[in-house]
Amino acid sequence: MAEQLFASFILDRDLGLEIAIAAENVTEATPITENIQPLPASIPFLEGIMHLRNAVIPVLNLKKRLGLAKSEYDRDAKIAVVMLANQQFGLLFDDIREVLRVEESQLIPVQPALQSEDSVISDLISLHQEHRTIEVLDLNRLFHDNSLFSDQPVSSEDQISESRTYSRYVIFSSGNREYGIPVENSRELTFLTDIDEVFKNGCLEGALQLRGLTIPVMSAGALLNGGSSAEEYGELSRILIMAIDSLNFGMIIDEICEILTVVNEEILPMPALEEQSVTGIYEPTSGRNIILLDVVHLVSNHMEQLESMAKIKTDREEKEETVVAEARHLITENCYLIFSIGKFFAIELKDVQEIIERNTLMPIPGAKGFDSEVLNLRGKIIPVINLRQFYGYPEQEEEENNSRLIICRDGDHVIGLLVDNIVTIYKQEQFHSTPSLNPQLQPKKDTLDHLIEFIGEQKTKEHVLVINTRNLINNHLRQNVSPTDTKQQGEEIEEQTAL
Repeated sequence: MAEQLFASFILDRDLGLEIAIAAENVTEATPITENIQPLPASIPFLEGIMHLRNAVIPVLNLKKRLGLAKSEYDRDAKIAVVMLANQQFGLLFDDIREVLRVEESQLIPVQPALQSEDSVISDLISLHQEHRTIEVLDLNRLFHDNSLFSDQPVSSEDQISESRTYSRYVIFSSGNREYGIPVENSRELTFLTDIDEVFKNGCLEGALQLRGLTIPVMSAGALLNGGSSAEEYGELSRILIMAIDSLNFGMIIDEICEILTVVNEEILPMPALEEQSVTGIYEPTSGRNIILLDVVHLVSNHMEQLESMAKIKTDREEKEETVVAEARHLITENCYLIFSIGKFFAIELKDVQEIIERNTLMPIPGAKGFDSEVLNLRGKIIPVINLRQFYGYPEQEEEENNSRLIICRDGDHVIGLLVDNIVTIYKQEQFHSTPSLNPQLQPKKDTLDHLIEFIGEQKTKEHVLVINTRNLINNHLRQNVSPTDTKQQGEEIEEQTAL
């Protein structure tokens, strides 16, 4: 059966109005990054214009276009950037929902007799299992004046635009200047702690032990501006870990600013020099000049020293390297989803498929305990584990219940974890073995085999246990519930509900 891909958005959160757009027409979905500038004497539903990297795009207010009573948007509104007649437009929404595949049978055309000539809704997407209906926006009906769609020759300027190429840079600050390094040379960001200053010399600050590797650390201020390393760093200072082939080294920077997409053709080139550590200057907005660096040339005079230090290993590091090899999945990600079930816990972000609001959970007949419910997730029945019950914490008060479902995947197994709320996504490069657990958690110790240090809003350090989802699924999930069984049980439950 033919399927179509749609991107869905919340147009009005209070009304529960959800709009879908054919995914091939959506180039990106982004928060509002700059002020929307009004355009005098414009059509009523044009909110204004906004700069988006190298382009100026019109931003349309769909609430006005659809004639909703309330047409205002909050500060956290989102913009869907769409292509229409070879031009970019921004559509305002309250929030971004998801990307979903829709079968032909789920598309219901809206009868012309039910609409005015000015309607922009062409179809309805019926997700009856989720009791959810999404209205499909026909971009070709947005404007009353269809001169936008008239055949126009492609100008030389359009041809130049189509030939543009892009690169991504990590932007950081040092000494009141902004610099960029290619994303492919950057590895991770870590805190400014535990630098061994034995090898401190010139722009070299020392070495950092990171997961069994000796990482030489340099001062960005000294490296970029010459002279010796700085003596003091600010609270936002971090170590940016970079790589050239197999060599990893760090550079102390003042602050990470952003990851920026750069139009290569708009980079202002530097005068040709024999050794060029600066590839050019990029000006994303007027007056903001970012110096783009060639990392290889930048450290070329220090390569021998960096390579020598990187080869240094101690007995302790070799032991750490063995531990890391056994838990290599942690090295590649180092990102965690922090959530609460009365206290903070974490799960590796790579194991998270999505986070959804708590929908109607279906009880398994005759079952009790932490895994006595299932969820219909877009036509697939998956088991749900109530983590409060699983770890022996008391149930949440009903009036405080604003729980969420974290959908996790381990191979072919998909489960839902019921938690109180989502706290944040947190990057932490180091982890520790779990110490002795209290008697309450001892029966589930196989699911809590390591912990991380989390620094929350109050700037206090807290040890947070990380849940091993693989062990949770394989060792504690109801054994007689296979993916096929859960689907069958879900159908039985739906039949009973219907009766």
